[in-house]
Formats: sequence, C-alpha cells, structure tokens
Amino acid sequence: MSREVLSPSVQRMSQNRRYRVNVVHDDFGGAKWNSQNKLATPENKAYEEPDLYGDDDDEDDEALKYIEESASGDFSLSIHVSKSFYGGLIGMKGSTKRRIEEETRTEIYVPRQNEKSNEVTIRAKQRNQLCAALRQIRHLVASLRKKMKPTHFLALALNFGEVKERFVELKKCILEAELPGIDEELFISECCIHITLGIYVLLDDGERQEALRNLESCRRLLDGSKTPFEVRVKGLEIMNDDPSSTSVLYARIECPDLQKFADNCLAHFQTTGLCATHHIERKSIKLHMTVMNKRYANEAMKSGNSFDAREILKRFGDFDFGVAQSQAVHLCVLKSRGEDEFYKKTGSLEF
Repeated sequence: MSREVLSPSVQRMSQNRRYRVNVVHDDFGGAKWNSQNKLATPENKAYEEPDLYGDDDDEDDEALKYIEESASGDFSLSIHVSKSFYGGLIGMKGSTKRRIEEETRTEIYVPRQNEKSNEVTIRAKQRNQLCAALRQIRHLVASLRKKMKPTHFLALALNFGEVKERFVELKKCILEAELPGIDEELFISECCIHITLGIYVLLDDGERQEALRNLESCRRLLDGSKTPFEVRVKGLEIMNDDPSSTSVLYARIECPDLQKFADNCLAHFQTTGLCATHHIERKSIKLHMTVMNKRYANEAMKSGNSFDAREILKRFGDFDFGVAQSQAVHLCVLKSRGEDEFYKKTGSLEF
C-alpha cells in the first residue's frame, strides 16, 4: 500500500489545527488536486487561519492589565505561580511546558526551585498567542490545585459569650448521659466553635495575600446587610440520613443576612481559582456550627468511622445555644492553634 495513504502529509491551518492531506485517485481528478497540495512547501507557506476569538475567554483575567509591549512589538507577561505547581507546569523532561509553547507559539520561563522569584514569564509575538498560553497555564494550575489538600478556611468565630457557654453545657449533659460510643474526643473544642464560609488551597505567601485582597473586596457584599451579624444557633442535625451511624453532628444557624453574604462570598472566591475542590461547583454554603465530628476521635486514635446520634437527637434535638453578635470573618489555617486557642488567623475582614 502506498506510503502516502498510510502516512499522509500534514498541512497546518492555524496554530492549533492540522489536517491530513489525502491523496485523490487520478480517476477523480487526483492529478489536479495532488499537484495543488504539493504547493504547500516550506517555500510556499500554508494558509494560517487567524485566531479571531483568542481573547474572549480572558476578559475577566486581571493579569491582562499587566501585559507589556516592547518597542519591537513583542508581548510579555509575568504572573505569580506557586512553586508547588512548577513540576506539573514543566512536565516530564519539560514536555508540558514545551507543548504549551508549541501550541501557542510562545516562550515560557519557569524559575528554578532555588530562585526567589515566583513569577512565570510568557513572551510572544502576538497578544492573542500570549493570552492563549496564559489560558492554558490557568487551566493547568486549576486542575493541579484540585488534587491538593485544603490549607485554609474562612470562619466566623462563635467561641465567645452565650453560645460558648451553652455549648459547654450541652457537652457536659451529653457526656454525663454516658451514651454508648460517645466520648469527649468526638467534640470540637469550645475555643474553636465557628461557622465555615469557604475552604481554600493557598500554597505560598503570594496566594495568601491574594486571598486576603479578595476577602477585603468582599466588603462591598455587606451592603444592605445588618452588621454585626446577629447569629442564632439553635437545634441539632446530622450530615447524613442515618442517625444511628453518622460522622458529624452540628447546630443549625439562623441568619438570613449571613447566608446571603456567605453565598455571595463563595461566588466571588470561585472566580479566583483558590477554592478547594468541593467548593468549586457549590452554589450555596450550608451554614452550620460543628458540635461533634468522628474525625476528631480518629485523630485521637479512636476506632470506627461513625457514632450513634439517635439518643442525642432525641434528648437535645431542640437545644438552643443562644445568639452571637459576629463582627469579623477570619481567614484561618486548617488544623492549627493560635494564642487564643482558636485557629491561627492569616487575616480578617472586620465589620
């Protein structure tokens, strides 16, 4: 069989599109068409279709404001990328970086691990080529971030006043009941009770500062809300449908203004690319205050993945923790402790 059939030549139509040039039999005018296809030689450059829509997907990317154009007409852009992503960005023996460069006709410089800089630089002859490379890098970083464990969370503290006192009271009552499988290690510390508003993957100081800037920009989302938030904590529920085998027992939260702020804050952070996997597609935040979590007992080397909450719900299902006046949202480090025994705070939005 002819080699032209098994391995036809390839004609480049645009930066991301290549087509096989199939041989046409002479009975169907092949002599004419085959001779025309041979014109696409290095001396006769093939037609390249312009990328008319290259910039459309990037309109909201803040980095576009920092594209620089040199006197020679070349374009360059430096963006912050955490060193944790460098391995995935470069790929095996540079394969990923090389693929992006070839597909977008750009040059990408990734700092070495021993360099202080966290700036990845993209250079291109055309602006749309640079935007295409930026888009690919953004998608790659987002996919890599999904595989990483969360590092920070946004919390509204409830570890004070009436709510804290009532939490301690409930904990004492449950433990005194001596229910099977229920021990103190299941309870969250009264110094750490809070409402979670978001979970993030922040891998270096640059990303932490970016998260704080975005948190501050959420101040505008408070317009029309009554602050400080008046948060009522009342009633107990579980995260699954089987109270005889559950892993989380939590208290319900009643505060419409906080719910609105939390959902808007979630939507804002979803545009930043900093959210942990299970918050990327979420439409709303389930406001709750964790009371008991099997994970705490697991960390204390206790066996089992669940506990029986039926008797707790029967006796204390309508328990009223009272009301808290919350005046700040904190960006906290997961699994940490600060000087006040609450989670270590990276920064706060006070209102």
